[in-house]
Amino acid sequence: MDSAEQLFTFDAETLIALRTPLRAEPNTVHVWAFTLQGSEECVQLCRSWLSREERERADRFMFPHLRVRHTIAHGVLRCLLGRYSGLAPEELPFSTLPAGKPALQSGRSGAAPILFNLTHSEARGAVGVSVDKALGIDIEKLRSNIEVLPISRNYFCGPELAAIESAPSQLRDATFLRYWVAKEAVLKAEGAGLGFPLDRFCVDFLPGDAAARIKTLDAALADDWTVRMLPYEAGWLGAVAARGEDWDLKLESPYSVRPDSRG
Repeated sequence: MDSAEQLFTFDAETLIALRTPLRAEPNTVHVWAFTLQGSEECVQLCRSWLSREERERADRFMFPHLRVRHTIAHGVLRCLLGRYSGLAPEELPFSTLPAGKPALQSGRSGAAPILFNLTHSEARGAVGVSVDKALGIDIEKLRSNIEVLPISRNYFCGPELAAIESAPSQLRDATFLRYWVAKEAVLKAEGAGLGFPLDRFCVDFLPGDAAARIKTLDAALADDWTVRMLPYEAGWLGAVAARGEDWDLKLESPYSVRPDSRG
């Protein structure tokens, strides 16, 4: 990924209109960012692709805008995975790993399964896709109503807490969220679930804060995860975690996709 690149957020309707087959290269994590808003037609199309269980989860939200966000997030996910796998969005064969992380079986005979992860915050979502890297992705909107220091003192390890406490007051919220999204991305990649103690591993940012390694204090968590920060615009933070260091981020755009030669 070129350091000058920025991750652009596209309308959900633009992404669900994609018809070009997509291909993920080895040692690469593709990232798609999108809004969780759309016309009634967009919402209904996304809903038509969902499983009964996904529709039921959407219907349990009390507020209509939350039902819409859930529906679009999972509809766009299905649309993109369909473009990568060669299957219709409503036909994707999902399964659930032991800790609850969703997985996708192969869409073509002999093809490797598509690996993916979904995240959303406020009215935005993002999806990471790979053919050979288990991954986790997390995004958060920067806000000032978080009890940064109490949360950090309870859940973060020493070096992380020191970095947050020493940050200038105007940068403390962003410093906290940088660690938070990195930790969440690692846990989602591992499939460890939110019950894993956040203070049992440390995020060690490399110079420039664009990437990080982890130091684990618990044998249940692998120690070879690498985190790469997503180059969002001001006000948003995001991170992707994948195993090893030999992988790249590819920031995707519906206007620059190349046809998959497999057809």
